Amino acid sequence: MKITLIFPRFKYESGDPPLGLASLASYIKKYSDVGIQIIDTTFDHSFENVKKYLAKYVPNIVGIYLDTIMYNDALKIIKEVKKYNIFVVTGGPHATILPETLIDYVDIVVIGEAEKPVLRIIKNFKKRNFHKIENIWFRDGKTVIKNKITYENINLDTLPFPARGILLMEKYIERCHQFDSINPRLRATTIIVSRGCPFNCSFCQPTLRKLFGNKFRIRSPENVIAEIKAIRNRYNLNAIFFHDDTLTAKKEWIIDFCNKLQQEKLNLIYGCNTRIDTIDKNLLKIMYRAGFRELHIGIESASERIINDIYKKGLKVAQIKATIEMARKIGFNTMCFFMIGAPTETKKEIRKTVKFACSLPTNEISVSITNPIPKTNLFKFMQSNNYYISSNYTDFDYYSKKSFYPQYIKELSAKELKKIQRWFLFRFYADPRHLIYLIKHISSPKGLKKMFIKLRRFV
Repeated sequence: MKITLIFPRFKYESGDPPLGLASLASYIKKYSDVGIQIIDTTFDHSFENVKKYLAKYVPNIVGIYLDTIMYNDALKIIKEVKKYNIFVVTGGPHATILPETLIDYVDIVVIGEAEKPVLRIIKNFKKRNFHKIENIWFRDGKTVIKNKITYENINLDTLPFPARGILLMEKYIERCHQFDSINPRLRATTIIVSRGCPFNCSFCQPTLRKLFGNKFRIRSPENVIAEIKAIRNRYNLNAIFFHDDTLTAKKEWIIDFCNKLQQEKLNLIYGCNTRIDTIDKNLLKIMYRAGFRELHIGIESASERIINDIYKKGLKVAQIKATIEMARKIGFNTMCFFMIGAPTETKKEIRKTVKFACSLPTNEISVSITNPIPKTNLFKFMQSNNYYISSNYTDFDYYSKKSFYPQYIKELSAKELKKIQRWFLFRFYADPRHLIYLIKHISSPKGLKKMFIKLRRFV
């Protein structure tokens, strides 16, 4: 049996490999004898090449990952796959929250974690007997069968490491941007060590809980270190970024991990995503001694009304600047994420956010236009308050050249909001304090390429 997994990222080159799909591939390889290949469109955006591949190899099963932004491109691929009467399985965030938008086009929609359902699909494929497989919708003739949804949480330590060998890892390493403020030339890649999230941000939940269940799970420090060693040696890495939503969510774990990591003396630097309210001076010192040098922090706004009433983050603005200053003194580089254009947000609040961001001692910022992903609490809030929301899933693209909410902020048009986003970025990086960041990029071909990729998303 031949299986092809497809990652339809036709937009925006990225240094973030699809580790979820690679993890699924390694799981299937471990527990079955099927052949697996992957079509990753991150670096080859040609739909014609996808068509040529399908015509040449004609796999028995095609598995397609998709989030909401990928929906239209994925649908185009699905229609092409079906010309060859190939069995199609879809999964991922969009499939989990909106299976009804896919089941008319595919044979099976996987809801939640994919490893166990997909393996059971493979084992029952010849007989087409899928009635006892939990966490799937499938078609039985013209009837849609909705099987029981459960959260049989996988022990993450039992999963094989992602099959990075089927990905174009050199291209991902070349484009990995997480350590650019330190040195854009570093050979770096990402790793994921947890599933789920204990926090309640309105722009993420309850989607993450529908994907992974209510319980936050994280691999043992020993298991994570074993993967770090494997990929460091294989890819000759200088740095590794933990792409989990919040690596510091469980304080006792991160302290234990850092202590064990320090003992290993792997000669690597590390970075992670974190939250202001999960780090303190003592923890940052422990992380620094273990090799952590880069922190990416979700700030979102300088208005506590927006942060807490709209985004439900539960943060104090006073915490933000003090914590970033503290991290800077210890020796960390930081990147802060901001969003503008929240429902009910005013121009005054946006200006306050711009001023606040430019006052922070942070090395980098990312600014996106608020994007209420379907079925999140933010999306539901907008629906209940009669905000216009596009029915075209391609519009759910926070890098889009246009905002798709003409009534988003009554004081601003979509065009004006996009201009503010660009002005926000320009004002921050035009500050002489960030001259060294720009010099690091323009002083090497690799840095210039990364800067071009990042700029293209916004302009």
